[in-house]
Amino acid sequence: MDQKNSLNFLPKSTQELLLNPTAKNIGDTLGDVSELILSPVCIVTTWANAHVKKFKQSIIDNVNKIPEENRDTSKINLAMKTIEDSKYQINDDNLREMFAKLIAASIDKRNNQELSPRFSNVLSQFSPEDAKFLMQISTNNFDLLPIPTVIFIAQLNNGSGSEFGDHFIAPDRSTASWFQNELSLNNLVSLGIINQSDEQYLANDTNKSFYDSVEKSPEFLSLSNSDALSAIGFKITNKKGFIEFTTFGKKLIQIVIQN
Repeated sequence: MDQKNSLNFLPKSTQELLLNPTAKNIGDTLGDVSELILSPVCIVTTWANAHVKKFKQSIIDNVNKIPEENRDTSKINLAMKTIEDSKYQINDDNLREMFAKLIAASIDKRNNQELSPRFSNVLSQFSPEDAKFLMQISTNNFDLLPIPTVIFIAQLNNGSGSEFGDHFIAPDRSTASWFQNELSLNNLVSLGIINQSDEQYLANDTNKSFYDSVEKSPEFLSLSNSDALSAIGFKITNKKGFIEFTTFGKKLIQIVIQN
């Protein structure tokens, strides 16, 4: 594609800046471009324009964090694609910041050689709940270690059984702070960000202590003491598992959350 022709919708002054960007002006230029690209999508409402302006400022702020000597405009087309992919996502605070960090990474020579167009494709398929989920499983987990999970099993006397409810996910290795979000869990697996297994579990001491604590949790005890389940012959057990980040997922998190 002829880059110059693809920018015809932009004011001439902005086209010139994009075709001949400098390390000093690139943050402001990309901020201006985001406003121009996204304002028509927002149908010029006060509410939507506020999100566009927040996005513009976030792009500028994230680019300005990059030392000038590390700014590299060779991947500017990737930054433009990311702005385009953000089109319907900037009303969510978390997603807006993730896209802004990805745009900044595309002109940071310390990061942009490993970037793929797929990063922005994946973010464009996130719901706000998916973004929140990704932050829950990666914040305070700088090394992006595997995370234990548990799912309850309703088992009959003959040994047959079935999963009962959704997976509990425990980034802090504690039943006090575990949570459930099966839809986002499935979505991140399908997008190649994490792998999930109920056939294996994490055997080190910290995770073993967590697994051992499951049967003392209020959620487990409540189901175990359910007269309704007991009356039809069900006993509650649990199955240990884990989630782990893929190589793709680790890189995405390093860029859009940890940077």
